[in-house]
Amino acid sequence: MSSKNSPRFTAEESRVLFGPQSPNLASAQTGTPTSMRERMRTALGQGGGLSRFAPVFILLAVMWIIEIVDAIVPADLDLLGLQSWNPLSLYGIVTSPLLHAGFGHLLANTFPFLILGLFIAAEGARRFWLVTGIVALVAGLGAWLTTMPGHYIVGASGIVFGYFGYLAVRTWFTEDVLRKIIYFAIGLFVFVTYGASLVFGMFPQANGVSWQGHLFGFVGGVLAAWLIHRRRGSRARVES
Repeated sequence: MSSKNSPRFTAEESRVLFGPQSPNLASAQTGTPTSMRERMRTALGQGGGLSRFAPVFILLAVMWIIEIVDAIVPADLDLLGLQSWNPLSLYGIVTSPLLHAGFGHLLANTFPFLILGLFIAAEGARRFWLVTGIVALVAGLGAWLTTMPGHYIVGASGIVFGYFGYLAVRTWFTEDVLRKIIYFAIGLFVFVTYGASLVFGMFPQANGVSWQGHLFGFVGGVLAAWLIHRRRGSRARVES
């Protein structure tokens, strides 16, 4: 198949997704083919330059600041987390990923959150926030409903598992060969680096770890990939 027949975004899709300076949009207007470099930039997302990665570092900084404050002040900030079966604590869907049961817990989540979050943020800051929001909602509600009543659920590990789920299935929702290669490589890196601990973390454990949050976080990540990319994939198949 020649390159001109390979699936790609339409001009309207490129304008909505990547802005008026999209390489695909430019090529559609001028009739010139996009270069490999331009296709790489489009496949990874190009809006905002390095600023697209700022939300990852901002959220991580907030987690560390909160944990430092929690260690200094006499109050237990973890009580602001999500308490299972308590409808008054549902605000914890937002707050609980920012709270941790000590610096060891936070440190264990820091590196995978940073690495996986940066992979997702490469598609753009809005994509990162959208995936994070869907994952936090599904992980929070799932853990809230399936954990024994009265338990407090804190930590960003549900978000980490959601990022893993998103990246694991992201490649299936694109028809572009270059995108498939890029996301397959990312998925392979994630699996090799974190695969065993992430997979086993979704099974029941007797050490106080919220495996429910892990499991529903992963489900939220898969759901986010499906919701965000399914329509685009179907349209690409029709128009290719």
